[in-house]
Amino acid sequence: MLKMSFTHKWFAGLLASCLLFIMCMPQVNANTNETSPVSTEVLEQLIDPIMKEEMSKLHIPGAAVVITQGEHIIYSQGYGFADLEQQVPVKPESTLFRIGSLTKSFTATAAMQLVEEGKLSLHDDINTALKDYQVNGKQGPISLHHLLTHTAGLDELSYERDNREGLIPEWSTDAVRTYLKRQPTIFTPGSKFQYSNAGSGLVGSVVEQVSGLPLNDYMQQHLFQPLGMSSATLNLPQDRAKLAKSYVYTDNGHQEFPYAGIHFPGGGAANLTPNDFAPYMIAHLSSGNVNGKPLLKPETIKMMHAKQFSSHERMYGIGYGFFRSETVNGVPYLWANGGIDGFNSKMVLIPSKSIGIFITVNSGQGGMEMHGKVVDAIFQKLDLNTAPKTLAPFKDSGSMIKELEGRYELYLAAKHGWAKGLRLLGSIPYTVEAKDDQTLVVTGLFQNDGQQMLKKEFTQIDERFFQEVGGEEQLYFHKEQGTWTMTGPMNFSLERKASFESGTVLMALYIAPVILFMLILLLWIIRYAIQKWRKQSNHISGIVPIATLLQVIFFIAQFTYGNGEILYGYSLFYRLVATSMPLISSALAIYLLIRIFNGKEQDRWKAVNMVIAVLTIFYTAYLFYWNFLSIHFS
Repeated sequence: MLKMSFTHKWFAGLLASCLLFIMCMPQVNANTNETSPVSTEVLEQLIDPIMKEEMSKLHIPGAAVVITQGEHIIYSQGYGFADLEQQVPVKPESTLFRIGSLTKSFTATAAMQLVEEGKLSLHDDINTALKDYQVNGKQGPISLHHLLTHTAGLDELSYERDNREGLIPEWSTDAVRTYLKRQPTIFTPGSKFQYSNAGSGLVGSVVEQVSGLPLNDYMQQHLFQPLGMSSATLNLPQDRAKLAKSYVYTDNGHQEFPYAGIHFPGGGAANLTPNDFAPYMIAHLSSGNVNGKPLLKPETIKMMHAKQFSSHERMYGIGYGFFRSETVNGVPYLWANGGIDGFNSKMVLIPSKSIGIFITVNSGQGGMEMHGKVVDAIFQKLDLNTAPKTLAPFKDSGSMIKELEGRYELYLAAKHGWAKGLRLLGSIPYTVEAKDDQTLVVTGLFQNDGQQMLKKEFTQIDERFFQEVGGEEQLYFHKEQGTWTMTGPMNFSLERKASFESGTVLMALYIAPVILFMLILLLWIIRYAIQKWRKQSNHISGIVPIATLLQVIFFIAQFTYGNGEILYGYSLFYRLVATSMPLISSALAIYLLIRIFNGKEQDRWKAVNMVIAVLTIFYTAYLFYWNFLSIHFS
């Protein structure tokens, strides 16, 4: 869950540092291929130093690494602690971790089982399979193929995504129906990629509708039990003793991060022990079989791993439940990430080597930085026997590379509903500069490099298509409705923004008026006190302080309560009363303007009050556009 990590910005700063112990629980099979460049001994020498260094640097309390080859676990290691207070070590065979969006791969597999049985179609309108609700197809019909490739055009799911009680609904129907009523589609299905928790949640609900079983029951019967994944479940266990605690790291040390229940279980609710993830990787690396038990047909596995969508023909693309990529030397691999409640997990499959890698941690603010370094180290071992791929430069046919320069911004928030305000409060900027007529320098966040802004160089190998120099990232530039768009960082598409459209400017327009309202309120109090002290009887408008006070109170309430509650949903009082304060403020401002224009306002500062009233009205309109108010723009 890329899209995921972004919402936890409202809850904490950087993460977790503590005593680090290495708990070794390797499960090695004597039949492992001895010629493999990644034997158990090699892996231990390779991985242990990275884990020790990165866990200390990134303040990660506990982690586990499980690696499979063929049909066997060749490496299983626990690091650090599942519970810092009780000093409970991580044990990959028994410690439960939340794996977040890696659940999406399970959900895709479940859907493909129903496709094999003829109960679902990949390309028909998904509404033909639904009984209890229908998907709004105003932008065009949505198919299972669109949902599995994150191209359905569904709006981002943020508002009321989780609950603090840790409850997972038995059926997804009510949550999905509520979401679909609130947030219509935002682009034509199949036209572009946009990572979607809602889409995977909808796939889980489709599985329920078609199979007649709650998603957890379906996965238990058709996925987890056949593969021997005895610990796997979509429900949070009632006995939390074996479930690793998650932590954030602040100036006060490690703070426990509470578990949340997710309303769309197909998008990220799974929990399991690290060792129990191994059979799933083995099944996908063994043509759908584990110990002779079929999960899917070989041709279905091949379809899930194949490129099913890409924004450019040379991009790695996405399959069903898996993202695709290549090592620096051109070895293809599949991957998926997951994050929830501070847990961060990564899966990597290398089909040509029959190798599966699973890494999970119980603290996530370092992003996937450590995961990426472990995987890169393994890739380097594998690439020793692979000739480096060469990047043939593209002979530019006249298009100027400098026209691609500018600031591009990634928004991980909805365009509709209460969560739209997150687009204003947080975006990820990317700066694109031309180094020469063949090379771009891009500064921003990249997959597997954690939460650090990095500069990377990209060389043009096709028209407006760029490959990272010495790396795996790809970028493709094209125009959408006349605006330059960069597709590539974390698979998203980012629009180029003019300076006045940047997140910094939009945030300034959000904060600066409130500071001015505070100053106006303070000035009015001083003016009123001076008049009382001098015993003057000049009229001072009482509308101005009330109107500005309402704006200030709402702003404080939104920052101290509203932003943090978006994931869980607002109280009825907040939705109806608190978010109406700016509207009341604007009504008072309009009343003040009417009094001024009718000559009924006796305050000598009429001109100043008129400016304040106009500012109040425009600021309320700004809040309305970003859906902060009890009535929404979109």
